[in-house]
Amino acid sequence: MQYTADELKGEGTLIKSQLLAGGEYTFYLYRPPNQTGISSNLSGSGYFTYETVRDANGFYSSTIPLNALGTHVNADGSNTLISSSYIFSYELNNNGSTPQTSSFTFTPDINIPVSGVFFRATGDYDMEVSPEVESCGVVSGYRGGQQYPTFLESILGSTTGVVTLTPEPQGIPDRWVIDWNGSNVIDTGYISTTPNLYNEGGNRRITYIQAGLIGKQVPELALGQVYPQPQGGTFPNVIASDGYPVINPIDLTQCVFDKDAVASIADIKVYGPFQGTAWNSKLSCPV
Repeated sequence: MQYTADELKGEGTLIKSQLLAGGEYTFYLYRPPNQTGISSNLSGSGYFTYETVRDANGFYSSTIPLNALGTHVNADGSNTLISSSYIFSYELNNNGSTPQTSSFTFTPDINIPVSGVFFRATGDYDMEVSPEVESCGVVSGYRGGQQYPTFLESILGSTTGVVTLTPEPQGIPDRWVIDWNGSNVIDTGYISTTPNLYNEGGNRRITYIQAGLIGKQVPELALGQVYPQPQGGTFPNVIASDGYPVINPIDLTQCVFDKDAVASIADIKVYGPFQGTAWNSKLSCPV
């Protein structure tokens, strides 16, 4: 889930997507470069605060949950300033690097509901929190730059039944990979509403390769195996003679699985290798 600097400034914004107890969530904050390629506000420190919504009287009290209780791991360019059961705060990267980035992980002890906490940041930082968690049947959307992959989680509940993915790439090819109960249950391969434009002979093939796929990790292969690859493979992940994936049309018959156990969480990875990609995604509840 993405948050802009404008949303995070001042009083901040309420959380947009719930966090699940025991889930490891990465908070990635970054200062976008300006027109000269330099991160904005380089000279000032940046701060991020995660704060539980207070009670009606403006206090932390025994009647509100301990939404900041959990495990923190400082990662790139972040230093803990405050940490309690209701609030924590980080000082963000101010080392002059371009672009400036900071990150940390948080594993909550309890489920954090939508609108249960405020996020605030100073210093013109945008932020992304992943994986994004949604209830089944809810549409997730992405508009922006390369994400390879975007991580989502869908809460399917304990009910059994058939689950259907509705992937909606907006022209530019993207790939959906879904794991549930320890197994891969859906892999769309790279799909597009206009696959011929991006396949061999199409007028967007070379650009898609050079500005997107070249050197990227091949999701189904061992770490370090990148594009291009030898020709071959099986549907939906066929490698063409140029060493890059065949782009498939959307086939919803390939986007279903039988949820035959009570395991609730489906992990969704959407591979968007091309700058400017956009997509919508919905995983149905079991029926």
